[in-house]
Amino acid sequence: MKHFTEDENRSNMIKLDMHIWQSLINEQSKRKIPRYIHQIWISSKTNKEIYENFRIAANACIELHSNYNYTLWTHKKILDWLKIHYTWFLPIYENYQHDMQRIDAMKYLLLFHFGGIYIDLDVKCNVQDIITSMLPLDKQDYEPDIIFHMGTEGISANTDIIAAKKFHPFFKLAISQLKTANRWFYLYHLTIILSAGPTFLYGIYKQFPLKDIFYYVPNNVLYGKLIEGVGGGTWYGRDSVILFHFMENKIWSSFVIFFIIIIFFIVYKILKKKQYR
Repeated sequence: MKHFTEDENRSNMIKLDMHIWQSLINEQSKRKIPRYIHQIWISSKTNKEIYENFRIAANACIELHSNYNYTLWTHKKILDWLKIHYTWFLPIYENYQHDMQRIDAMKYLLLFHFGGIYIDLDVKCNVQDIITSMLPLDKQDYEPDIIFHMGTEGISANTDIIAAKKFHPFFKLAISQLKTANRWFYLYHLTIILSAGPTFLYGIYKQFPLKDIFYYVPNNVLYGKLIEGVGGGTWYGRDSVILFHFMENKIWSSFVIFFIIIIFFIVYKILKKKQYR
């Protein structure tokens, strides 16, 4: 259940993993999410240094979590790690056209391999032990397998902060479908969110049958209390601005959401078809 290779029968492999995970549900419920913070900075073409506001936010998370392991994953560090542990994933990683796709894909692979919590660099921590702080009291003794929060209703799962137990079949399913999902979706912004980003992950969530292993942090509990943003959206393109402008208008926002949902279901059908081949 721990590692996998590209040439395995993905459908049978993931079904078996889910069966094993369910059969060990009592044991799994006693396992804690590893106290390990992952952050990613990739600038593969320009070699830019990490932005100062991101560095300040990252330091805030580190200082509040002295009992957590911490890694800032850079492009070089990721390549070195993939060459040792997941050589088959290297072409997938390198074939992405945009660094944001690489970042999103690596979120899932790192959480699968190590477990822990991924936090975007534009997120500043406001509390100690962020994993425990995200959970209500009745879930702190037996932590859920995966903690995340929903984005736009019905079309996305936010990926700016995700916590998970290691070797989880949910992320194995996500990783197994990244290669198929890597395609151009007519707009830069749609390509990012559909090929590996929040809408891609929501599609995986819709496919995954074990919904009770998730805990969804309410956004009004998370933002402004446990975490705060420090100026994100550095990956946005011109079409992102246009899309957001349309979203401010109720009629146009309905059209944009409808358009994204249509594309989402097309992608979902493609991924599901590929999964069961």
